[in-house]
Order: sequence, then C-alpha cells, then structure tokens
Amino acid sequence: MNRMKQFYINLTDRMNTEDYEYVKSILKDNEYELFNKLLKSEQKHSVRVAREIQDSIDYIVVDDFDIVRNRDLLIKASLLHDIGKIKAKVNIIDKSVIVILNKITKGRLRLLNHKKIDCYYNHSKYSYELLKEIESNKVLLDIVENHHSESNNKLIIFFQSIDDNN
Repeated sequence: MNRMKQFYINLTDRMNTEDYEYVKSILKDNEYELFNKLLKSEQKHSVRVAREIQDSIDYIVVDDFDIVRNRDLLIKASLLHDIGKIKAKVNIIDKSVIVILNKITKGRLRLLNHKKIDCYYNHSKYSYELLKEIESNKVLLDIVENHHSESNNKLIIFFQSIDDNN
C-alpha cells in the first residue's frame, strides 16, 4: 500500500515557487545547481522529506538530543540524499518497473548491467561521490551514503523512517 501511495504522490505532487525558495534558503549555490539537475518528481520528494524532518523536530516532540541538534544538517541531507539519481534520470515509471521486475526475478534484476537499474540501486553511493567533492561535513555525507543501508546510527534511522514515508 505504501508503494501505491508513493507512486500517486510522485505522479501528482509538483514543485512550486515556495518549494524552490525553501530549497534556495538551505542549499549553497553549487548544491542548488546539483539539486536542479534532479527530475522534478525527485526534487519534490526531497522537499517533502525535508519539510517532514523539519516539522517532526519543530512541532512534534523529538526527545533525542542528537536528532534535534542535527536538525539543519538532516534537512540539508534530505534535499541532497538522492542527488546521485542525476546519473541516469530514473523517472516514476522506470522505478515502478524496476521494483516489479526485481520482485518477479527474486532480486536477480540487480545483476543486469543496465544504467537505470544500476542508478536506482546505487544512487546513495553516487550521491556520496558527487557530494564529497563539494561538502565536507562527514555526518551529512554518512547520512547520504547510507540512507538505504542497515544502520545503528540514530540519525540515519530517523532519516530513513521519514524518507521511506515519502
């Protein structure tokens, strides 16, 4: 059910002027340049994640000092976490087909040498590679690189729960 909700939201939710102003207020110029290379649906996904992180920390009681202390870093990470997807412009239909085919092939789809499949499954690594050239914050880079990995890091776990919801 969550995948259906994500599909519908990604298909219908659009970036607007307020979203771009929000992103510009957080990212440096070179980061904003990368952000603008994402497909619009990926941009909007990232903004939804950023706003939910912000709202979760600002308006809902988050009783973890590390999460609260790293609020701005988590918001910035949310805007940049999927930047590796610029490598192979994987749209919402591509993603859906990849997920379905991977299910049918019982995970063997990942073995194919195909640019979009590779990018879909390895975008975290690609995001890290792109960002390490312009970003020095190791915590942010760790969140970006591991946002789809098993982790005991509470910042990553918090980030994943919100990313997965969007």
